[in-house]
Amino acid sequence: MTSDPGVTRQDSDYASQIQATLDELQHMQEAPRVVTTPEELDTLERDIRRRTDRLSSLLLGLHLQHSLDSEELKVEQDLLVSQWPKPLKNDGRVQVWVRTVGGHDVPVWVTYYRRQGQRRAGKRYAGLYAGLVLLGVYDRCTPALAAEISLLAAMLGSLEEAHDVLAQRGVELDIKTLRLIAYRYAARARVEPQIESTELDDNVSGRRVVISTDGGRLRLRETKRGPKTKKGRRRYTGVDLAASLWTHLGTCSSTPSFLAI
Repeated sequence: MTSDPGVTRQDSDYASQIQATLDELQHMQEAPRVVTTPEELDTLERDIRRRTDRLSSLLLGLHLQHSLDSEELKVEQDLLVSQWPKPLKNDGRVQVWVRTVGGHDVPVWVTYYRRQGQRRAGKRYAGLYAGLVLLGVYDRCTPALAAEISLLAAMLGSLEEAHDVLAQRGVELDIKTLRLIAYRYAARARVEPQIESTELDDNVSGRRVVISTDGGRLRLRETKRGPKTKKGRRRYTGVDLAASLWTHLGTCSSTPSFLAI
């Protein structure tokens, strides 16, 4: 566990909040409430669900923080950051609120990696929370919540209807946020099969290799033997770019069957 005092206080707070919620549920168990109308039963059921949803969210936050602090996930974070297309710099641990399917936001401390460069006062460069990305937490939503939002957005007639259904379940999000979460979830869902079906290796044997290039700014030439021009310049012959590429590709295990220039 990290020595960050903020994380220590937060873990202790999780423990106290979980215990407080358990005490409330135990009290409801020991002192059953008498209901005599449908309205009273509905109120009782919602009170119980609100407490159990809060308990599940707190437990999830506790496990989420424990995972973010684990050595196993730190190793995966370092690997992800090292392979990121743009250089990233550790910008320290910050507190992030994560939305859960239970309708409660839970705080966690996570390392933020930002783009390298001079940091201006009050401005944070684009980066990522590598630990949350590895756990599938996008747009500050757990995977279960993002999936439920996207499902409702697709099944119901409008985002307004999805908003009302989620509000009844205790998930309070504005329509603009719902739209953003649903669209980004759908975009990730479209990309995932392509990533899973892509296999990369160093051998192109049995494959059709397509090479495309723009030679507008290339000046490939070979010097000619013989006298210079009247202006004292060397004569030259233009190099066939396609032929040159074929020559370089001759070292491959198999000759490409198609070449586009």
